[in-house]
Amino acid sequence: MPLITLNNLSLSFSEKPILNKVNATILKGDKIALIGRNGEGKSTFMRVLAGLIEADDGKLKVKNGIKISYLEQTPPEDSDKKLFDIVAEGLGDIGLMLTQYQHLIEEGKLDEVAKLQEKIEQLDAWQYLHKIQTILQRFNLDYKAILSTLSVGWRRRVMLARALIKNPNVLLLDEPTNHMDISAILDLEKMLKDFHGTLVLISHDRSFIASIVNKIFDLERAHLTVFECGYTDYIKRKENLLNSQSLARQRFDKKLAQEEAWIRQGIKARRTRNEGRVRALEAMRKDFINRQQRQGKVKIHSAIQDEKRASKLVFEVKKITYQINDLELIKDFSMLVLKGDKIGIIGGNGTGKSTLIKLLIDELKPNSGNIRRSKTIKLAYFDQMRKNLNLNMQAMDFVSGGREHIDIAGKSRHIIGYLRQFLFTSKQAMSPIRMFSGGEKNRLMLAKILSQPANLLVLDEPTNDLDTETLELLEEMLLDYTGTLILISHDRTFLNNVASSTLVMDGSGIIKQYAGGYDDYLLQKQDNLNQKAKTKVKKTKKIRHITKKKLNYKQQQELDKLPEKIEKTEMKISKIQLKISNPDFFRQEKSQDVLVQLAHLEADLKCYYKRWSELE
Repeated sequence: MPLITLNNLSLSFSEKPILNKVNATILKGDKIALIGRNGEGKSTFMRVLAGLIEADDGKLKVKNGIKISYLEQTPPEDSDKKLFDIVAEGLGDIGLMLTQYQHLIEEGKLDEVAKLQEKIEQLDAWQYLHKIQTILQRFNLDYKAILSTLSVGWRRRVMLARALIKNPNVLLLDEPTNHMDISAILDLEKMLKDFHGTLVLISHDRSFIASIVNKIFDLERAHLTVFECGYTDYIKRKENLLNSQSLARQRFDKKLAQEEAWIRQGIKARRTRNEGRVRALEAMRKDFINRQQRQGKVKIHSAIQDEKRASKLVFEVKKITYQINDLELIKDFSMLVLKGDKIGIIGGNGTGKSTLIKLLIDELKPNSGNIRRSKTIKLAYFDQMRKNLNLNMQAMDFVSGGREHIDIAGKSRHIIGYLRQFLFTSKQAMSPIRMFSGGEKNRLMLAKILSQPANLLVLDEPTNDLDTETLELLEEMLLDYTGTLILISHDRTFLNNVASSTLVMDGSGIIKQYAGGYDDYLLQKQDNLNQKAKTKVKKTKKIRHITKKKLNYKQQQELDKLPEKIEKTEMKISKIQLKISNPDFFRQEKSQDVLVQLAHLEADLKCYYKRWSELE
């Protein structure tokens, strides 16, 4: 059943075509990934689907009664509203009424509460109050928290909850995984798989897209191509299509060259019987002029190069501990980082990933322990670029520091030529940065950092907003890079393709290192769990065997139940420790109650182990 139909839709901004006579149908149950290079107009296309922008020409038909929810790429920053109020807004008038009811209760205005209760009952709106509370719990959101106090990742969760609350028929998501940790991405992935409505999403996360979508909208040079398949098959079909187009253009160019040679032969070409051939040549010339060539591929060349004099030992970390007030982010951690290592760092938001990097590069000092650093380190740090991004500066001046030429791997390059490798035209190179899309800004920051000579490259979430092609070429460059790489990323595919080892931070202060990328970490973690489970079973069987003759029936029953009690208590403790690792935890009113609960659980666990020892 068609929900949204696009008929010859066209849209241009400042003479740049975004959509050119686009035709497509979005059906009930479709789960679509909108894919295209940075700056192609994907977010603009989403806003057209959401009804926020009207096309210049053509028709957008939306089936009557269809509810559309839209999650924008950039969440709001300055809202002082409570999370309950923001999520309730997704329900329209009923949500506003429930927000008013919530405020009246908090203010103790019981007479007004009673009047509003009657109205809520008449509209049968209590179900929606429960719905708001349920979705807030599902996203681990405190309804009293203020939006402006949250990190970007948590704000995205709030806005996603708001988009889902009205149970839309069509859900539009623009980069929903940006700034989310892997755990949150996996939760969202499961939620969208279970979502029964129609989904259109923009995302750079290839693992995320591959697990969800069943159709691809490919936006390139204002033209939309529809692929009726999942992401993996799309990659193969797209490659075949590009090869076919390349061959067709080669044949066209060869034919054109032959006709141009023929027309230059002179009078013979102007005979009456050849007038048709002349007209055909003129048409071919026109097609050649109007033909929109696919932009060249990104060619990432960096100034970052290995130095023979660079020390083999980059960092020697010895039993460092770092805490903020009572929150212990890093506990008794040791590690060797050698020249050429490519280390990925993963963990939830607030677990201390950026803190670890700042400790390594001497921006922070550990509370205990020490870090020995190579004296030959030349650092290039991606996160610093974001802080120094002046939106009014010209792109070329940002990268070159105002110079016309920069030195790349010992060779002088003109700045515009260098930026052309990153798909920036001469006009874009001279444009202010504020004119760029989010992905183009990230690509510009990569151009800046890769122009700096360095033997230690630190990338803090470099993949946000980058298109797939740039990501793949960045991966190739990092694989060829002979220096040392430290990388924070929530992109599982990127980690799998680049990292030689992975540090996992779980929020308890303990950091574990695994060989390989994200999938390798999962396999090793599962192997460890299986081994522990086998050991536990053997130990339990051994205890049962030894104690069978010594224990009475009641004691044996108690012993049999202890392993399950211990396991459940440990799981509860782990969940609470995960909550505590959230940087916003101590702002919550119930934080002390949770800490008391944790203390009781830890005491119970101690008693269980003691009793197990006694029965043993």
